[in-house]
Amino acid sequence: MEKYKADQEKTLTDLKLRFFTNVSHELRTPLTLILGPIEELASSEHEKKDKIMLILQQTRKLLDLVNQLLDFRKAETGNMKILATFGNIIPMIEEVFLIFKLKAQESSIDYTMSLPQTTVELFFDSSKLEIILTNLLSNAFKYTPSGGKISLKTEIVGSSSEEAVFEGGRPSKNFLQISIQDFGVGMSVDELDKIFDPYYQASHTETLKIRGTGIGLSLVKQLVEAHKGSIEVESAIAKGTTFILKLPFSKKPLVENTEAEHHHEETKSLVEEVIPVVAPLEKFSAKVLIVEDQEDLRAYLKQICEVSYEVATAVDGLDGWDKALEWQPDLIISDIMMPNSDGLELCQKVKQNPKTSHIPVFLLTARAAVTHEVEGLEMGADEYMAKPFNPLVLNAKIASILQNRSQLRSYYQKQILLEPSLPDIPDETKALLEKAMAIVEANLTNQDFTVQTLVKDMGMSQSAIYRQIKSITGQSLVEFIRDIRLKRAAQLLSNGNLRVTEVAMLVGIEDMKYFRKMFQQTYNVSPSEYAKQKKENLM
Repeated sequence: MEKYKADQEKTLTDLKLRFFTNVSHELRTPLTLILGPIEELASSEHEKKDKIMLILQQTRKLLDLVNQLLDFRKAETGNMKILATFGNIIPMIEEVFLIFKLKAQESSIDYTMSLPQTTVELFFDSSKLEIILTNLLSNAFKYTPSGGKISLKTEIVGSSSEEAVFEGGRPSKNFLQISIQDFGVGMSVDELDKIFDPYYQASHTETLKIRGTGIGLSLVKQLVEAHKGSIEVESAIAKGTTFILKLPFSKKPLVENTEAEHHHEETKSLVEEVIPVVAPLEKFSAKVLIVEDQEDLRAYLKQICEVSYEVATAVDGLDGWDKALEWQPDLIISDIMMPNSDGLELCQKVKQNPKTSHIPVFLLTARAAVTHEVEGLEMGADEYMAKPFNPLVLNAKIASILQNRSQLRSYYQKQILLEPSLPDIPDETKALLEKAMAIVEANLTNQDFTVQTLVKDMGMSQSAIYRQIKSITGQSLVEFIRDIRLKRAAQLLSNGNLRVTEVAMLVGIEDMKYFRKMFQQTYNVSPSEYAKQKKENLM
């Protein structure tokens, strides 16, 4: 009777999952269609960018859940394709670990990693292993409180140069062991046996301390087993949980790898076809800083960018930071995974320093699945792209970022020069700029008016208003206030009824030499010549 009940429960849950799988196919289409416009909005300058990024993040999370369910069903029915290649697994583990580093800092979690000090080569499917590690680390962070501890430990058991030995279908010798340990809420002994069972989780969601779809860990187990590996879990209530992943060493492919080879050749062929057709864009004075430790990729990125932009390069995050401060580029393109100081640390420095916070940062990662995790960290990167990238898409994204900045600055310059403005500037950006200009204009004769007054009246933090104004105008707040004063001066001179000295006083600039110099720089004529020209135009 017990067996009959268990079979009935499994059959019913299977029917439910089959139904959800069918619904998932239907959900994936509208979600994909929603993603397109949101990604476009997120890549442009927008006052409500934080909210758009939140919508984008949650939409991608929904799509991830849908895809995860479909992957689970594929794996369960034997239709999941493992495209394994032989190579060094360590860089992949390092980068997935690194993606969660800022999340650990935000929650004051002691987050550590230990790795073998050597290359570790075996057959693995990079994208599937990425899903495995991302799921396990996400799980660890989900159930570890602030101030807690998480460790990722990778070690060689036996010899990496000899074939793995199996007992009961599990690696027992010559395997790579990856342990992910948290010191969070933990689980009871009863729950441990059921942790990878989606049928149990689907019907016991109310009683389980660890809640979720029940699909994530089940998918992890199936993907691990598809690698001929094993996954075990050890846990105790209030003491934490450890997942132990074992991947066998072998020189033999996991499966016949014709599909993987065909996929690799297809990708290689596509990249080779795309490279010659990267169209040179119209050259304008933009400076692009490329931060990449791999010499060949650094040279390749430089080759793509220098067709249209002025380019400088840096070999790691420390070098990149020095060059960003010194050179003040219009865009920084950085790899995430670098020695000394990584791309995430560089991005943090750039976004937190008033001298550089306006500079857009474009991050490159080798891990496609974890780009969503990067966005969830909200460390301020403006764009992300997974390697290997399509050069055409990369070029288009760079152009889009720079064009948006260029349009905003052009709009601002026309406002300052009292010329007709461009029509296609986002209303929110226009409103922010006009509010800031109006505040300065209303305080021109106020001797106590400072940057701090502007910040207070805008109702924003100093770093936020600095970043917004710098990205729109290319100027610091001091320069912005000076330009508004000069704009009002030009308006007063146009009337022709006031002397230059009177105008300078009315706009709060007492130093006449400084006033004449700044006016000449902005309008290309002296104040008196400007007044004369306007008077002649009226006659």
